[in-house]
Amino acid sequence: MRRSTLVSALLLALAGTACSNKVIVGVVLPETGDASAYGTSVKSGVKLAFDQAVAARKSPPGLEVAFRDTASNPSRGVDEAEALYKLGALIVIGGATSPEAKVMTRVANKYGRILLSPSASAPDLTTKGGWFFRVYPSDESEGVKAAQFLVQDRKVKNILVLKEDIHYTQGLLPVFSAELGKLGGKVVGTVVIGEANWERMLAASITNLKPDALYVCGYGEAILACMVEVRNSNFAGTVCTTSAISTVDLIWRGGRLVEGVFFPMTTVDMTSPKEPIAGFVKRYRETYNLVADNYAAHGYDAALATLYAFEDPVPKSATELRARLLALGTRIGVTGALKFDESGNIEEPLRIHCIRDGKVTLFQES
Repeated sequence: MRRSTLVSALLLALAGTACSNKVIVGVVLPETGDASAYGTSVKSGVKLAFDQAVAARKSPPGLEVAFRDTASNPSRGVDEAEALYKLGALIVIGGATSPEAKVMTRVANKYGRILLSPSASAPDLTTKGGWFFRVYPSDESEGVKAAQFLVQDRKVKNILVLKEDIHYTQGLLPVFSAELGKLGGKVVGTVVIGEANWERMLAASITNLKPDALYVCGYGEAILACMVEVRNSNFAGTVCTTSAISTVDLIWRGGRLVEGVFFPMTTVDMTSPKEPIAGFVKRYRETYNLVADNYAAHGYDAALATLYAFEDPVPKSATELRARLLALGTRIGVTGALKFDESGNIEEPLRIHCIRDGKVTLFQES
């Protein structure tokens, strides 16, 4: 063998050995664009968990966390996830929104690798034995909880639905409406946020239909736009919306518009002295000089679940990693037990919360 050929072969062998010692974790989130309010919050939690693990020497040897921005474009999310899987990532934390998660799941299935979503909630994302996991509850839980709250706790019957016509609401609203019907409630009308003259239709619907409550179904920006019109209409009844309102940024920008608005979400007692909550809250404030929100907590838990699944010995395949994720039931995250069912759904209960004085407070249900 010629010397140059031998040297090349040795270099390739060494490169292969170096790559094999790396543990690549991809993080693909909408840091810019329409969904950036969620992506940036989730990323702050993810990064905090990984930085903490590295500093404490509790991360797998050779850990390399690769952050990528989808720019709120699902197609770009697909490209970024595929590139990371090709680099050898056994897992990508991503799909902050359901549209992103839906297309990124196809790539995960193609490569037989894990996609762990911190916040996507569409019911049709999970399948038994699949590669998709999430640390955020399904819309099936949220839709049921919202309907139960309106009928059982607020004692309302006639609900006007104000919806953003997107994938998120297409999964959530049928669940909400079905549960509402079972409980004796009724959808008296629907206004699509963003359609021509929707503001006038909303005002007219409130005046003519006289609903007991409004259910505002959409993402944060649509909720804020809708609440401007709701307040202009002087609606005095109950307003319930989705957990998509629960970022610190959206609540701060909403101000008086969102005061008194209810929504279901997982409960994180940020005042708890228990770990890992107390440590998370303290380090988050020290690192970002901000109060952590629900999305940051779920981002942190997505990273925690990943770190736990990569504990020594490091899994050699995505199949082994999947099995480890399914066996995390005794591990506790900030949002609760990191317990996944066979379809990859987290088993987290939802409770009703309310915005009071610019803060999210737990509503005492009857």
